[in-house]
Amino acid sequence: MGGTASAPQAADTSAQEDALKKKGGSPLPVEDFVLKESRGCTDIMFLLFYIAFWGLMIYIGIVAFMNGDPSRLISGYDFNGNICGQGSKANYPYLYYPNPWPNASTGNPDLTWAVCVKSCPYETRKPPDMCTVSFSVQTEQTFLSSPKNITCGGGSEGRTDMSQFSPADLLLYTGFAKYCMQRLPVCICSPSQNATNGPQCCDGSNRQQYLNGVPQTVPNAAPAATILGFKVGYQYGFCFYTYPSMTVSSLTRCLPVPVGTKTAGSANATVGASFLSSLPADTGAANQTALLTFDSGLQSVLDAASNPQAAFSSLVHEVNVNKWVIVGSAGIALLVSLAYTQLLRFTARITTYTLLVALWLLLAAASVIMAVKSGLIQPSQVPAVIGSTAESITLPSGLTNGSAQTNQNLLSIATGVVGLTFVLYTVFLCVMISRISMALEVIEQAANCVRCMPLALVFPVLQWVALCGLFVWWVFVFVYLASSGSWDPVTRTFSWNDTIRRAIIYHFFGLLWGRAMILAVGNLIIAGATVQWFLSPDQKILSSPMLSSTIRSCRYHLGTAAFGSFLIAVVQFIRWVFRYYVYQVNKMNKDNRIVKILTCIGECCLSCLERFLNFVNKNAYIQTSIEGTNFCTSAVAAFNLLLRNFLRLGALTIVSSIFLQFGKVFIAVCTGFIAALIIVGGSMNNISEAPVFSITIVMLLAFAVGSAFMDVWVRIILLARIAP
Repeated sequence: MGGTASAPQAADTSAQEDALKKKGGSPLPVEDFVLKESRGCTDIMFLLFYIAFWGLMIYIGIVAFMNGDPSRLISGYDFNGNICGQGSKANYPYLYYPNPWPNASTGNPDLTWAVCVKSCPYETRKPPDMCTVSFSVQTEQTFLSSPKNITCGGGSEGRTDMSQFSPADLLLYTGFAKYCMQRLPVCICSPSQNATNGPQCCDGSNRQQYLNGVPQTVPNAAPAATILGFKVGYQYGFCFYTYPSMTVSSLTRCLPVPVGTKTAGSANATVGASFLSSLPADTGAANQTALLTFDSGLQSVLDAASNPQAAFSSLVHEVNVNKWVIVGSAGIALLVSLAYTQLLRFTARITTYTLLVALWLLLAAASVIMAVKSGLIQPSQVPAVIGSTAESITLPSGLTNGSAQTNQNLLSIATGVVGLTFVLYTVFLCVMISRISMALEVIEQAANCVRCMPLALVFPVLQWVALCGLFVWWVFVFVYLASSGSWDPVTRTFSWNDTIRRAIIYHFFGLLWGRAMILAVGNLIIAGATVQWFLSPDQKILSSPMLSSTIRSCRYHLGTAAFGSFLIAVVQFIRWVFRYYVYQVNKMNKDNRIVKILTCIGECCLSCLERFLNFVNKNAYIQTSIEGTNFCTSAVAAFNLLLRNFLRLGALTIVSSIFLQFGKVFIAVCTGFIAALIIVGGSMNNISEAPVFSITIVMLLAFAVGSAFMDVWVRIILLARIAP
């Protein structure tokens, strides 16, 4: 009976091999799929290197937490380095620029002269009396009066009691300019500041120095700042002449009010006309040209609020408002992923066909909504508060709100990406429907494996927790690193030294390597469990393949995971460096076609290299799980195996990979849609008002969660395609 039974089996095997050769492949030797029990540690040197690398990462994080101050990135700081809304400036949350207009000699504004104020001054004070720090000055001996101490500032909203000045000093406000604008107080530094006494110590909390009852001051050697011929103050001084300003949502800066804005309670009077009429008589003729000069100050502050650091601060504010929705979206993505994978596990074919239609509808709806919203954002308008009145201000011609422009640009890009995805997806459905059916057969085979290993769907949750922990750690350390610069009293700014720059680069590479390592370990564990299931003579009696694979991978092959993930991280790091230099080149000449062509070629080549390494790595981990060999040996063996069966595996790899990528997109789009509904209060009519950046973060987070789940299917399907 044994001989009789073996003849049909041999005939079936021969027929399978003939059919396989016709499809362009070669038989896969059974010895290639024998799980090796006796094995040793692989790539141990790379594991030690990875541990040492993370030791330095933790050290950098500790130093960053000790020296950084993230509030400086958002709140801004005055010309002495005091953070607005913090410490001695706790009651002064807004940053005000006394002279935001372009310098007459350089043509550029110097916004290093910044002061913290309780509220943005709207009325133009006549006479000028604004001082952000109260200090005393002794007047000079005159024929009519003896020296006396007067106080600059100290009143409501920093006002100065002008009755202290003599009638002669009140003439054309020369007294305020002479004693308050042109003098700087000398304050006693606290011992912890470890600095000499001087104006830099006067932050409102330190006591002014007196000598024999005379308040100590020094001349302000900085040049006088002027507007329309009038001296508004002396650079880096505490007292100055105010101009009409306003606050803008998401910014803690005071912006000059456009001169054409109507004044409150008047149908004809404008802010510009009121401002000009309040200036002293010695300013000369004021005309429309002068008003345009005034508006240039508004553009200067808008530009300052639109630089990378300020734009980052604005986006941080938006994220802070919606932070709980963003955090909750991770749980939403987790539930959507679990629901989708469970449906795929039991009803692979029905679920996938339903997904195809649902994803097409979601992409179509998202394209329409985003296209509509991109036309609603107006960069020429800002929601402002002038005095106590909230209104939408139209900026003068040629001026734009940087935050709104950033949102419009982001939305335009997102609209193009989603629209292009919708078109490509529609073409894909029309052209590849037969290949989709073939891929579904493989997915059903993988579903059988998943049904027998339910823990395979729990593992992505652990990966998700690890990735979230890594990302949270990285963000916190990065924010503290970015805010750990030292104060430069010469440039009046916080600056990074070379050590901080190197630490930020090192920290960024740590994020890439850490993420790649978590995914690599997951690849090893899933590959080991799947191989064990496929090679088991009786899957019904198989005991805990996920647990045994986890123990085997962590005990012997963490070094291999560190090696493979390091290669991926290096390529990703090169891509980011390439993007940075492209960004710098585009800033100098963004319309250069040669640069655009070279950028496209470089990005395409690096992307292909990364995808190739990812593909080789996943197959190398399969070989390591089977044979217990190191990374290089496994990669060569995997490459040869794939090369021998290129045609057999190529079509199914492309079709199933594209299909599973759409599963990730489906999870991301569903999560983003739900989060947008939550943010706008559940109203479908207002869904286009959802903030772009926050929803982008939600969708990226959901895509990462979906990737962790769908990657389980990718690994199992890969084994299903090549297993004998």
